Amino acid sequence: MGAGAFWALSLNPFMARRAHGAGIPSPYGSISPKLDETTGLPLLKLPEGFRYQSFSWTGDMMADDVRCPNLHDGMAVIDAQGNSGHVVLVRNHEGGSGGPYVSKPSITYADDGAGGTTNLVFDVRHGRWMKDWSSLAGTIRNCAGGVTPWGTWISGEETFGPDHGWSFEVGAQKGDRRPIIDMGRFSHEAMMVDPATGYVYETEDATSSGFYKFVPNAPGRLHDGGELFMLRVKNQPNFNFGPVSVVGQMWDVEWVPIADPAATVRTTYLQGAAAPNFGAQFRRLEGCWWGEHTGYFLSTNGGPAGEGQVFEYNPAAETLKLIYVSPTANDVDNPDNMTVTPRGGLLLCEDAAGDNVIGERLVGLTLDGNTFTFAQNNITLTTAYNDRVPAGNYIRNEFAGACYSPDGQWLFVNIQTPGVTFAITGPWGSGPL
Repeated sequence: MGAGAFWALSLNPFMARRAHGAGIPSPYGSISPKLDETTGLPLLKLPEGFRYQSFSWTGDMMADDVRCPNLHDGMAVIDAQGNSGHVVLVRNHEGGSGGPYVSKPSITYADDGAGGTTNLVFDVRHGRWMKDWSSLAGTIRNCAGGVTPWGTWISGEETFGPDHGWSFEVGAQKGDRRPIIDMGRFSHEAMMVDPATGYVYETEDATSSGFYKFVPNAPGRLHDGGELFMLRVKNQPNFNFGPVSVVGQMWDVEWVPIADPAATVRTTYLQGAAAPNFGAQFRRLEGCWWGEHTGYFLSTNGGPAGEGQVFEYNPAAETLKLIYVSPTANDVDNPDNMTVTPRGGLLLCEDAAGDNVIGERLVGLTLDGNTFTFAQNNITLTTAYNDRVPAGNYIRNEFAGACYSPDGQWLFVNIQTPGVTFAITGPWGSGPL
């Protein structure tokens, strides 16, 4: 089953949404600390009826006798293994410069990158984690990425340099250490693929960032090359989306070519923004996810309050619509990763860089424009875990990598530091997630 079919949803009701001044009570009920079924510790605050299992902490020994790297970030289910009930996930690790967490010639790109990916298997039928292993190493700051309709994960380096700033493809068993040059050298964040065309849409995490489209020469074969484009608003050169706030506002857009995607001097963004291209500007584009016919992406620092915006891109009409603006940090506090939910909403992972003193959250966004708190980080370790994770208060660390199992019954998500992955299940039908 192609991974793109897992989330074939229509979110057209977002068109009618409006911004609200404060979050609403959760349709799932209030949250409180719940005990992790793996460690017995109260690591998450969740509504009644929900339960979870932690797995694959930083430093845990994986199935291939490699220690699990740190800084767990973007993630997705890429494969469902037939009648076994097993699903395969790929998870990013946002390690920076340094030695690779594992040196395997078949999966290690370079000797100066501490980032990469690991793969995990979860048994949906029996509700248990099975194993994890190394799948890509030697890269830098693998922040987010995107699932493809052909059952792989595209992992992006959130950096820019002579030998880094690339995208890499990871399959159900291992990653391809060859960078996908034509997808561009820039500070990559997330990606999403339109299954109808095979076009890959890319976000850029930078103060001034662009929204990009990669048109492959052969859909599904990204290493065969292609052309890179940057979004532009028709008849409005260098339009700045940063301050826009009118929910429902729509723009006609077009695409301008990036002449040298691999440039080391004239960066991808500057090529797109300079004359005669005049590409559009956003504030720190991060998470994105494809629905049924349209794609959704967010600006972490967008909007008048600087707390975040969510956009909907329609490739058939070539339009971009603002569907949500966070008016206060109580609604959404600088969202990062995001996913389309099986029941018709969006789930946003907060990353307020430690600003949220009560704990970072998973925030639901309903079809009528309201936000609510679904979960909250509650990790406080009084003693070291597995001799690799020191004791400490981790509640102000970000959620990342939210994604669902194909049957919609399990939510998988990471907390970046101390670095741990969760599988969460419960009475999803009582709300929009």
